[in-house]
Amino acid sequence: MVLRADDELRHPHSEIAEWRESMWYCFDMPEYEMGGALYYSYMPNAPTPSARLIMYITKGWNTEPNTLLYHFDKEFPIPAEDWDDLDVGGIARFKRIEPLKKWEISFNDGKRLSFEFEADLYAGNWHYIDNLHETPKYLAGDRYHRPYAGKGKMVLDGKDYPLDFTGDSDHSWGPRRWGPLYKSKYIAGQCGQGWAFQLMEVEAFGGGLYPYGFIWDGTKMSPITKIEVTPKYDADGQHSAVVMNLVDDENRLTRIDGKCFASAPTEFNDVWNNDAYFNFEVNGGEHKGSGILSFYWNREYYHRVMRRGG
Repeated sequence: MVLRADDELRHPHSEIAEWRESMWYCFDMPEYEMGGALYYSYMPNAPTPSARLIMYITKGWNTEPNTLLYHFDKEFPIPAEDWDDLDVGGIARFKRIEPLKKWEISFNDGKRLSFEFEADLYAGNWHYIDNLHETPKYLAGDRYHRPYAGKGKMVLDGKDYPLDFTGDSDHSWGPRRWGPLYKSKYIAGQCGQGWAFQLMEVEAFGGGLYPYGFIWDGTKMSPITKIEVTPKYDADGQHSAVVMNLVDDENRLTRIDGKCFASAPTEFNDVWNNDAYFNFEVNGGEHKGSGILSFYWNREYYHRVMRRGG
C-alpha cells in the first residue's frame, strides 16, 4: 500500500469506545546504555475524552519494575490542531517538515528533560495491510511502521547529550484492545540506514502465532512470512538475549543474534511489560545495529510463571 501524505495526519473516528489514535517513537542509544520512547495518543470516545503523553528513558539493566531513569505521563484535553504541527500541552511538539520523509520532534518538561531531534524516515512506510496475514482488529484497524534516524540533543538533569540514534516509529488508528496482546512480542532494529526490520508476533483468535512486519534490505521492504524467536531469560524472567530466524517474501532466511544493554520493566493494573534495548548482528556480522525487544505479559501470569528471582 502506498501511503498518502494525509495518512500522517489525524483521522476521522468511529463511535467504538476503544477507538484511539496514537503515534510512537522509540529510540535506542547503546553508547549511553539508554533506550526510551515518546508516545502520544487520544481517545475521543472515552467517558472523559482526553489525550495522553508519555516519555520515558531507561539506563542499564533494571530488574525491578517502574524504576526508570526518567518517566513522564500526563493527560491533556485533546488538541484541536492537526498532526502536521501538533502542540501537546506546551510540552511536546510534532512538526512535519517534509511529508512522509522528515519530522521535527521535541519534548521539554521545563524541569528535568529537554529532548529534541529531527527524524529522517529513510526507508519509507510499512502499512500492516501489506503483511501476509490480515491485521488483527484489536491492534487498531490501520497501522504503519517506519524506521528512522534521529539527530539532535538532550539535556537530562543538567547534563548535555548529543543525539545521533535510530529507532522505530508507528502511527495507528482504530479500536485498541489490550487483553489479546498478552504474550505478544514487538521487535524492531536498525543498522544505520542500510538495513532494518520490524516485527510483531501475536496470537490469533483461532489459535496459532502469526507474523507481522517487514525487512528493509536497503532498497525495498519485504513482508516477513515466518518468525522463530528464541529469547534467553534471566533469573528474574526478563529477556536478556535473543536469537531470531526470519523468513521474508523473497524467501530469504535471516538470522539475528542480540544481547540487551538496557531494560524498562513496568507493571500496572493487570499488565507486565518489558521494553528491552539490544545490540545485534545479522547473519554473523553482515550488518550490526541496535533496537527494541519488547514483550507484553499478563501480570498474574508473569509473576506465576516467569518471574522466578527474589
